[in-house]
Amino acid sequence: MYFTVSIEVQIVLAICLFYGYDAALALPSHQGLLRAGTRRWHGRLALSGFELRRAWLLWPPIFLPHQPLYRLSWDATHIALAGDDSAVQRLAADAQSFKGFALPIYLLAAWLFVLLPAALLVLHSQRLQLIALGLIYLTTLWLSALAWRHGRRGHGHVKEARSIALQILLCPPFALNVVRKLSLADDHAKPDLLIAAKQLLPTAGWQSLAAQAHQAIARELQEIAELPELAERHQALEKSLHLLAAELPQEIE
Repeated sequence: MYFTVSIEVQIVLAICLFYGYDAALALPSHQGLLRAGTRRWHGRLALSGFELRRAWLLWPPIFLPHQPLYRLSWDATHIALAGDDSAVQRLAADAQSFKGFALPIYLLAAWLFVLLPAALLVLHSQRLQLIALGLIYLTTLWLSALAWRHGRRGHGHVKEARSIALQILLCPPFALNVVRKLSLADDHAKPDLLIAAKQLLPTAGWQSLAAQAHQAIARELQEIAELPELAERHQALEKSLHLLAAELPQEIE
């Protein structure tokens, strides 16, 4: 007995897989993500993801594709919790530049995950399928134009914005991640992850991120404890560990 999947189901599954694949991020251990939420920022270290060879795989919240995402670095041997505020302020200002993307992103999500599946799997209406396809490509064209304009308005990634604008035209599910693509392509001078996190995250969010960094450093200290050739790094990590410990609530130090 053979199990077959109809072409309609395959189309819906392909859309979901393309979106999930495009949303995934592979980061090295010294990086992390800051995400600009509606009312507050959120932070996460790469080390909290799934280990994949020498990288860590993370997925941002799949139901919040309109939120900008920034890839920042940190150095476990040189922890700094204060620095130049201008780079952090520029990052916060850049996050505000994506507000116009939210409406077309969620309209596209409705066409891709509600209207088209309904036309294919429930109503079996060719007319509705054509309408859904037309709406999908019109909304994708809208997002492509917004991406192109965003790159031309002095956000530091003109070439990347053009490439993203073309890419999402060729594959509409990729357009759902257009804000993430543009914010990750930002090539302005970026602040240190921990400095930016301390300034932008709420207290609970900052303490959670600091705890992740604290655990990562403590784990590395255990790994290199008996390696005399890494004594200098061990000393620097211990200093960083004590600095982060001061940022944590006493019960989780």
